[in-house]
Amino acid sequence: MKMVLKLLTTVTNEGKNFVEEISKFPVQDNKVIQYFKVLQDECDRELALVEDLLSLQHIEVGIYTAQAIPINLQDLLPHLIEPFEIRTQNQQQTLQVDIAPNLPTFNLDSRSFNRVVTELLSNACKYTPAGGTISISANIAEATTDSGSVRCLQIVIANTGVEIAPEELSRIFDKFYRIPNNDPWKYGGTGLGLALVKKLVEQMGASILVKSTNNQTCFIVQLIVTASE
Repeated sequence: MKMVLKLLTTVTNEGKNFVEEISKFPVQDNKVIQYFKVLQDECDRELALVEDLLSLQHIEVGIYTAQAIPINLQDLLPHLIEPFEIRTQNQQQTLQVDIAPNLPTFNLDSRSFNRVVTELLSNACKYTPAGGTISISANIAEATTDSGSVRCLQIVIANTGVEIAPEELSRIFDKFYRIPNNDPWKYGGTGLGLALVKKLVEQMGASILVKSTNNQTCFIVQLIVTASE
């Protein structure tokens, strides 16, 4: 399906660009463009669903391939955040970024780390109404564990304009669970994003928690800083 859609966007039987040719017709006759966009979006959604299911299955049976490499967060985080700068501008949202200077280099699986950050930012964009604020911060903080106080990398992604009821908070990491009536942009989703985030975070030896009060929702990812970092 993806291959055929790609062919349609680039060529017709006469070797012309499909979208450009259809766009020449009057607006009222452009339902073909609308239907074509729906087809593209639904195909992407189904592909994402299959990929998420496979990743979850691989983690649960212990065959998920993770390769830890040194990651410079000072360089990586701005790169991951950049696409959301345009998205938030288009949705009339405010994006605030606060990355502490001189963060240590971490040995992490880049694919897992990238997916966690982008999924949480994507969720924040999805559930924040126009005029709301999305923030991401990264710093070294003290955290309390069963063995005492430890230094950890703390990544906080928060958004305003939405508050999750206490009875919903315990379920947001469940497979296929989606918060009802909280999607102002009607993006939809697979209901697997946060379930996969939690598994990936645990795979990295980190933890994740969520707080939602005062018309704000906040996800906190904490990764203990080892002696070599």
